[in-house]
Amino acid sequence: MHFREYEAYMKRKVSKAFVYLGPSAIEGVGCFADRAIKKGETVRVWDGEDSRWVTTQQAHASPQRHLFKRFGIRTTGGYHAPIDFLRISTGWYMNHDAEPNITSDDEDVTYYAVRDIPAGEELTMDYRRMDERHDNLSRDVQVPATSKGKKRRTSRR
Repeated sequence: MHFREYEAYMKRKVSKAFVYLGPSAIEGVGCFADRAIKKGETVRVWDGEDSRWVTTQQAHASPQRHLFKRFGIRTTGGYHAPIDFLRISTGWYMNHDAEPNITSDDEDVTYYAVRDIPAGEELTMDYRRMDERHDNLSRDVQVPATSKGKKRRTSRR
């Protein structure tokens, strides 16, 4: 993180919203805010202690290789994956949108709202920011590169 990014991060207010899982209009399960989030607020979707780096060789030799391939974030040389696939942060369920409502300065675990987000709206991020080849978008399901014309659906608890 560069100094300006760090400075902006330090000035951000942390949202009091909790993120919960629900049915997604985008794909399967998604992350939703239980209360409104203001533009610029930090959104807690990841537990920084929740991920690990696994080399491609280790992941593909593992009995859980299908989980690494399906849910891990592939980057050069390996995957970022949950420490335990039985207990993971809600952020692992976040869906892609080319026009996301949250983004990251550090492309890691610190996300903030890029616009006001009403309670019940699905939180989305741009997967293309997570790896240099952008192939996390096309591994298992076809994910549209753009959200033009897409209706946003909110979830009710």
